[in-house]
Amino acid sequence: MTAEIAIMSRTAVVLAADSATTVTSWKNGELEKRYFKGANKLYELSRQAPVGLMIFGSAGLNTVPWELYIKSFREDLGIEQFDKLQTYSEKFFEFVQHNDKLFSKASKKEALLRLLGGASHRLQLMIASYLELRAIEELAQSPLQDIEEALQRAEADIENMPLPDLVTDADIASAASEAAADLEEVAPQSIQIFAQNAERTHLVSSFVSALIKLAVKQFLDYASLTGVVVAGYGKEEYFPALEVYDCYGFLGERLIVRKNDNDSKTMDASTPAVIQPFATTHMIDTFRMGVSPDVFEAVYASSSTALKEMGQKVMNACGAQNPLSEQELMTIMEETRESHADRWYEQIRNQHVFPLSNIINSLPLPDMAGLARSLIELESLKERVTRPSESVSGPIDVAVISKHDGFVWIDRKHYFKPELNPRFFKRAE
Repeated sequence: MTAEIAIMSRTAVVLAADSATTVTSWKNGELEKRYFKGANKLYELSRQAPVGLMIFGSAGLNTVPWELYIKSFREDLGIEQFDKLQTYSEKFFEFVQHNDKLFSKASKKEALLRLLGGASHRLQLMIASYLELRAIEELAQSPLQDIEEALQRAEADIENMPLPDLVTDADIASAASEAAADLEEVAPQSIQIFAQNAERTHLVSSFVSALIKLAVKQFLDYASLTGVVVAGYGKEEYFPALEVYDCYGFLGERLIVRKNDNDSKTMDASTPAVIQPFATTHMIDTFRMGVSPDVFEAVYASSSTALKEMGQKVMNACGAQNPLSEQELMTIMEETRESHADRWYEQIRNQHVFPLSNIINSLPLPDMAGLARSLIELESLKERVTRPSESVSGPIDVAVISKHDGFVWIDRKHYFKPELNPRFFKRAE
């Protein structure tokens, strides 16, 4: 996990990120987690332009660290600048998509085969469940006719699965042309359902076809998601912009990425200031709203129960000749609850969100940077005292990006002592 924040006013955008990273591994059949406190999540995307980038979620893209992509893009970009911030995002993802030196075509095929390998386990579980078996291993003893019928049922169910909006039928066709032959060759020896059973060999082609469709249709559910935040200015932009993307990695040769319009923001002369947290956001949301989100949800849920009980008690106490039906009572209850929640949330906006936004638009840049750092520290403190983990911790990196001063580090960790490495900074210059 991680905690990051972007604070935008009409003057600048401040980015801040903690340094915790979580590494998971299996040991003696149990999931083991380790925490480290030196990860870089905040980067300068251009040496010339006022643009920064943060990542959260997965630290790598199909096993390649994001840091390699980001710094390689920065070097490749050189002194080139663009009119709109959006162009930096587009160029960055184009660079990632077509950089075969960092993630080669052979590596992309290996990633696809790993994806299909995981889907083969899920497909066999589907077939086993149709046969009411408790484990995949029991498929080896199942009659051939039962296997055929269960596979046909799985094919029909997979065919009826909706295709997510980020993937297409072309992705299924591409994956089939890339990997079907390899899978059909190794399936009789490596996939449990066939278990070197010669009488099932004629089912391999159907199994592989269903497997590829299942893997592609479920790709978004099992991909390692990375959030990518790009913030700053294009040459023609005088107010900062913030763009957020969900990157799911490579599906064959194609990079699957989508812009998150809900979290992306653009400032103008009349826009309120923005406090946008990412990843672990509990305490930052509490600061913004004046109430914890889980408390809001708990009150919202409990009010439903209370209103329903009150409706029943009122009807019983009044001795209603024609009591309301369950559906009529639920309709009235929902309308009352929505009205109550709207009034409550309006108070939150008027007493907390709007005043805070107005103040931030007037804050000097050092105070904006201090606020960003304090909110990450608050999130880290909450994690440290309430959970037996250190998923939000370590040094906090803070940068301010303004139109004319560019990308300026306020707090930045180094894995070395700066005073012992003057040549590092001379090279950077």
